[in-house]
Amino acid sequence: MLTLYGFPASNYYGLIKHALLLKGIDFNEERTYPGHPSYLEKSPMGKVPCIGTEHGFLSETAAILEYIEHHYPDKPILPSDAFQRAKGFELMRIAELYVELSARRFLPELLMGAPKSESNRAVMLPILIKAFACLESMAAFGPYLMGEKCTQTDLVVRYSLKTGVMVGNKIFEVDFMDKTPKLQAWWNIMSNEPISKIVDTQAEESFPEFIGILQKAAA
Repeated sequence: MLTLYGFPASNYYGLIKHALLLKGIDFNEERTYPGHPSYLEKSPMGKVPCIGTEHGFLSETAAILEYIEHHYPDKPILPSDAFQRAKGFELMRIAELYVELSARRFLPELLMGAPKSESNRAVMLPILIKAFACLESMAAFGPYLMGEKCTQTDLVVRYSLKTGVMVGNKIFEVDFMDKTPKLQAWWNIMSNEPISKIVDTQAEESFPEFIGILQKAAA
């Protein structure tokens, strides 16, 4: 049986947990925070999440998704058509590179009270707005991003956008979905999925513990 290492407040941990549940894979969870020397034996960069498999340990979210998709093929969550598969990866990369990574720059300010950076705001705001607009124009919305079925693309985009939506509200006081009604409708569908509610509830409940760990590390 797989073991999922990490902490529920991590959006990447939530993404992998959602994928495992969606594919119906049995797994254990082990609450783990970066910084413990023993964890580096599993995840050499100390990143969360990591999974323990019968073959060994895997870190990096993309690698984990690749492994579980191919090792557990009974319920695929990627299109079989090569072009559609590539289009799905295109949407995933836009969400990861231009929403999640752009928004992540503001997490030290949001979570730990780091000084504000006006230069960051000036550079990142147009990128974030453009990325949301691109997702609105490129996805199929049928009602999921790639069509009638929930796929890996929906999961990666959802958990990437969680960071972007939070930063939009708290840093810019902007609703990035205000001008993307199709993306908003999809977001609502995904948020009401039973698995999403399980993952989101666990993330919310564990958030104070996560902040406590950050504060202790910074002390």
